[in-house]
Amino acid sequence: MNPLEKALLFIFLLATLVLVHELGHYLAAKLFRVKVLTFSIGFGPKVLSFRWGETEYQIAALPLGGYVKMAGDDPTEPLPDADKGRGFLEQAAWKRALIAFAGPAMNLVFPILVYFIAFSMTGSDYAPLVASVYPDQPAYAAGLRPGDRITSIEGQPIRYFSELQEAVRPRAELKTSLTFQRGGKELTATLVPSRFEQQSILGTQVRGILGIGLTARAPLVAVPNASEQSDSPAARAGLKTFDRIVRIGERPIRSYPELAEALSRASGPVELTVARDTLVGGGAGALTTWDTFTTQLAPRPIDLDEGQEATAVGFESTFGIEPIDLYLFSVEEGSPAWEAGLRRGDKIVSLDGQPILSFATFDQLRAQKGEADLDIAFERAGERFERVVRQKKVKKLDEFKNEHELLAFGAIDDRRATSFAEIEKVPLKLSLGEAFVKAVRVLPQEIGQTLHGIWLLVSRKLSARNLGGPIAIYHVTIQSAEAGSDVFLRLMGFISINLGLLNLMPIPILDGFHILSAGIEGVRRRPLSDNTRIVLNLLGLLFLLLLMGLAFWNDIANFVLR
Repeated sequence: MNPLEKALLFIFLLATLVLVHELGHYLAAKLFRVKVLTFSIGFGPKVLSFRWGETEYQIAALPLGGYVKMAGDDPTEPLPDADKGRGFLEQAAWKRALIAFAGPAMNLVFPILVYFIAFSMTGSDYAPLVASVYPDQPAYAAGLRPGDRITSIEGQPIRYFSELQEAVRPRAELKTSLTFQRGGKELTATLVPSRFEQQSILGTQVRGILGIGLTARAPLVAVPNASEQSDSPAARAGLKTFDRIVRIGERPIRSYPELAEALSRASGPVELTVARDTLVGGGAGALTTWDTFTTQLAPRPIDLDEGQEATAVGFESTFGIEPIDLYLFSVEEGSPAWEAGLRRGDKIVSLDGQPILSFATFDQLRAQKGEADLDIAFERAGERFERVVRQKKVKKLDEFKNEHELLAFGAIDDRRATSFAEIEKVPLKLSLGEAFVKAVRVLPQEIGQTLHGIWLLVSRKLSARNLGGPIAIYHVTIQSAEAGSDVFLRLMGFISINLGLLNLMPIPILDGFHILSAGIEGVRRRPLSDNTRIVLNLLGLLFLLLLMGLAFWNDIANFVLR
């Protein structure tokens, strides 16, 4: 996409949203017979214009907004006798409120159209595949593991990950039946989705979650018992922790769920192609070299209880491998962890007697301990060790050059970008009816999330540095267009929602203040004085200029200076 195409696409997005907004005001004004003098897309000097009836329609040079100029909407300008009765400020308060509300309302309804078009397109969605499982959540407790493919919830067929989310959303704390595939066999599980609450200015939003994620590990394996005397199939095959399985037979393996699915189907020995990284130049692996080899991995015989299926046992215990999530990938020399004797490849088992099921949980617990002693149990080559580690505080600078005091432990899990993989995607094609229903369902969710973001900004729980201006919008517009037409349309809908909600804020010169002042007038039985309107409009304009200035500064700091 060349620079001209990018610029035209950006202008198209802004002009479309402005047109939708101003069309709402225009149609409402016409409905109440208010005279519309000018309908403008953009501000500043006119580029194109024509007159149709009593209204001049124009495109102006700056496409960062627009306006509908109505007769009698400025208290400082006298209303011509010919327009008496058709001025905006002459109308009843409820009519003015509806005219003001019509613009934001159009921005809030318009996303249904663009979402409908986006969902009608043939695109792709993530498969309902278990890419990762959070150990403290219902899916893990019910026995789901990476590589399982969910096929139905409460008898409702599941084709896409988004359908899985929609099916589980209303089932917080309700007993739920789930069907999934593992190793070509169909299994069932019963679980109770966790209750997840999100606070916003709309109140508390509740949804059910299973505790599975879309982030998949690369096909890296850990060998928990790699000693020479071990009976582990993986150890006998010469595998070591952090080995990457790149192929099983002739089949390429791109993620841990793919590895899980392939090994779950295996009934005998399989040939593995393995890539092993060797770290050179320190524990953090400043330089990595790779060696590739093949080996035979044979499953150990498993004695099944009566009625138990092999697929329910799990391929990990059968082949003697497991995920690398609890294994230390890097231990900084001289750090508290290093001094206590921890090394690369050690598996964290417990902290202060509490079993550890994920490294994220371990990080949270050690952060809560501060500089107090950490009683850590870990395993190395099948043996268990216990050590006491005392973290120490260090000062570090963030990307904004702000100094922060951090607790230094000195050991981390594998967080390299190459150690994660995107899970399988499947073609997505919805009928027109399904696309419309989905568009209607998504709209209130998007509005709720946007309101929550606004609330976080207003309550200062979210930094004002997150405000973006035209440059930020330009960048996300181009990125979305390059990702596909459906993504671009979703972005257009999202920005439209933001524009609608922003204009409903009760700030003078915005539509929200017109609605508020009409309500005040309805209660007081008399309008605000002209002087009051003028002063409030000036204050509102000053506030918006400051807000725009902050957004522009953030754009400059994020996209120009950096």
